[in-house]
Amino acid sequence: MIEIDKNERIVRTVRKHWLVLVGDVFILIFAIAMPVILLVAGHYLPIENILTFIGPAWQVGGFFLFLWLTAVWMFGFLLWTDYYLDVLIVTDKRVFDIQQHGLFRRESSAFRIDRIQNITVEVKGVLQTFLDFGTIRIETAGEREDFIANYISHPYEIKKFLNECQDIAADESQAVHFARAMPAAGTKAPPQSQSTNPSDPSIA
Repeated sequence: MIEIDKNERIVRTVRKHWLVLVGDVFILIFAIAMPVILLVAGHYLPIENILTFIGPAWQVGGFFLFLWLTAVWMFGFLLWTDYYLDVLIVTDKRVFDIQQHGLFRRESSAFRIDRIQNITVEVKGVLQTFLDFGTIRIETAGEREDFIANYISHPYEIKKFLNECQDIAADESQAVHFARAMPAAGTKAPPQSQSTNPSDPSIA
């Protein structure tokens, strides 16, 4: 899914709150119940006078039921794929944002943790407060637009975790710069040798 360095490790994976699936689940339930609704309605509507089938009615009905349930299954699989693959992956060095659009389209972006300047959490309304999800906005140095992740579960916990990762990355960066500066500061210039030229007037 992502390519990371050999010395880089994944420390956390963050997904959207399950509530984003509730509306789609109701649509799936209604779609699954649709054949039953049509079967009940068939006893009250003169379908035989509107449509003409060749062959036994149960075979025709079974064929259309199979097609319908296959389409519903594909729709549900597509919804679950979009939900499961829309993810934030946090390593000890970077944050990856992966957005899945359908089965064959994916957008991925990344930024370094040590470039984070500010993290803002926005929780709106009673529902988001009660279920503990919201929006995370991350400002990074050198980026044109802020990074925004919507419907993230436990946003304040994620903010605290990213701040801790940022502090660790800053400490490691300072340690590396300090280690590089130490040899340079400890190196002294070699002493200048005195001239032994007999013609030098400074030699008495």
